[in-house]
Amino acid sequence: MRIALIIPEDTPPTGGNSISARRMQKGLEEAGHTADVIWYRPGLDGQYDVYHAWNASRVGGRLVEEGINPEQIVATWTGTDLWQDWVKAPAALKQRIDPIRYEVTFTEDARMRLLADAPDWADRLVVIPPSVDIDHFTPEGLAAAVQKPLVLVAGGVRPVKRSAWAIDLVESLRRARGEDIQLAIAGPVREEGEWKRVTEKAAGRSWVHLLGDLSRDEMPKWYRAADVFLNTSEVEGVSNAIMEAMACGALVLATDIQGNRALITPGRTGLVFADEAQFLEQMNVVLSQPGAVADMQDAARRQIVARHSIAHEAARYERLYEDCLSIRGCCR
Repeated sequence: MRIALIIPEDTPPTGGNSISARRMQKGLEEAGHTADVIWYRPGLDGQYDVYHAWNASRVGGRLVEEGINPEQIVATWTGTDLWQDWVKAPAALKQRIDPIRYEVTFTEDARMRLLADAPDWADRLVVIPPSVDIDHFTPEGLAAAVQKPLVLVAGGVRPVKRSAWAIDLVESLRRARGEDIQLAIAGPVREEGEWKRVTEKAAGRSWVHLLGDLSRDEMPKWYRAADVFLNTSEVEGVSNAIMEAMACGALVLATDIQGNRALITPGRTGLVFADEAQFLEQMNVVLSQPGAVADMQDAARRQIVARHSIAHEAARYERLYEDCLSIRGCCR
């Protein structure tokens, strides 16, 4: 099969959709298929057997409007398309993408959220958990040489990620504990307003380190160096960065939202928080209970290895693609 893995045109190479599509490209090519990662552009009709949209609203809907046969389209709901776009206007978005053959969510909670507004989609909505490259993101290897304790935030800098809030949280932690705790923020700038808030808050605070857009090869060193990997997102699908951090053996502390709960069992594979008070409470655990932290780190790595392999994810998508081509049936 020839598969187009299509991502929104403004996605940076280290953005979540790009990471997901390239991961799937690797799995599909290892299974003997041809897979191309493509930033969305018109004029793709007729070039591929299957068109896989990594963002249902920004790519899937446009492929339908462009006239590509919807029976050849698979759309994955990756995060903001569900928890922002769909929540704001479900009827209009449903009408745009209603003809698409298969739609994929990362979790059962996400599937049920869509079905609440679109119960007739029951036979087209499939749950396929995302994967991570466990051979690349591993606890073994070099760690970045940095001052510690270190809190690491990674992801595109945009309002939904609330990167600027991380600075406020760590500043409160420094005051509460009287320790010189460091904060590193990695990721591409996705929205100038949030980047301005980050740089303004970082100004004059030598303990805030703005790392910029780090490469895939650089990230494992920072995950290994972090005393805690912090996620401050308002909404998430299932975070690639959280999975990478867990695979590298980092302790994850994340906002208590559905996408994060899909990965984290509090107290077992990581910690969650809802507000500043809970953040401070959980960070006290991180910084004062090394035995409990080590147990969570080990459990998190084991969970990623057991449930999130690239080969398994690619095989699940392969069955959907084959059904789109009427090669053989597919069931959820």
